[in-house]
Amino acid sequence: MIELEKAGLDRFQKIMKIATPNPVYCKDSDKITDVANKIAKFGYRRLPILSRKKTVGIITISDILGAFLRKENFEDAIINISTRDVIFCNANETISYVLQKFKISRRGGFPVLDKNELVGMISERDFVKHFSNIQFGMKIEEIMTKKPFFIASGLSILDALKSLVNTHYRRLPVVEDGVLIGIVTSIDFLRYLNKNKFDFSALDQGIDFIFIKDVFTITKDKDVSEAVKIMKNKNIGGLPVTDKNLKLEGIIAERDILEEIV
Repeated sequence: MIELEKAGLDRFQKIMKIATPNPVYCKDSDKITDVANKIAKFGYRRLPILSRKKTVGIITISDILGAFLRKENFEDAIINISTRDVIFCNANETISYVLQKFKISRRGGFPVLDKNELVGMISERDFVKHFSNIQFGMKIEEIMTKKPFFIASGLSILDALKSLVNTHYRRLPVVEDGVLIGIVTSIDFLRYLNKNKFDFSALDQGIDFIFIKDVFTITKDKDVSEAVKIMKNKNIGGLPVTDKNLKLEGIIAERDILEEIV
């Protein structure tokens, strides 16, 4: 475990000290297709949904991908497919308190409200990025997910998308003969679908058509801080863990690192 203070964070400061102020949001009446386009363009993981300045929902990339597979009408209002059970933070809550809220809820981010008005967003990344130059004193293998779920290189985009949505993962390593050859993330799927106007016929292509081949990886013997540094510098949320021959041995994500911060 590593304390917040190691990264220069005061656990008793208000959460807005590290949250993103004035966040982008969408309205409850916005069309699904318009929100999908906004997320695909700017790469947001999640957007709060407002109705008359009140936060009434959260929409994530996974919500949109799931709606697509269910063949929802993308001309409908975004509120219809959103998560309405919104877990939020109050602007006067402390960094330490919100850290515990992350661990208990297993959510990736929360709106921050002040007198019921949206003033910020806080995410796992807002915590983890502060530890990029702090030695954890623990190796990657101690906290990584061993034997991670992966997909084969011969899979179609449709089957790969079903795997992502059904498992609720944000990223899937692509493996061929035990060797990592790529990775595909939820935003990769959304951008591809958005580009193809959410046409189901575009899913017949092989996954090799969209997965990222130039993958950032790390070995299990490195200090956890090395993973944080790569994630921060490359603006990514997770890293496949491989041996020197690129055999997949695990995966480490921001969530794994957050669990070690106290």
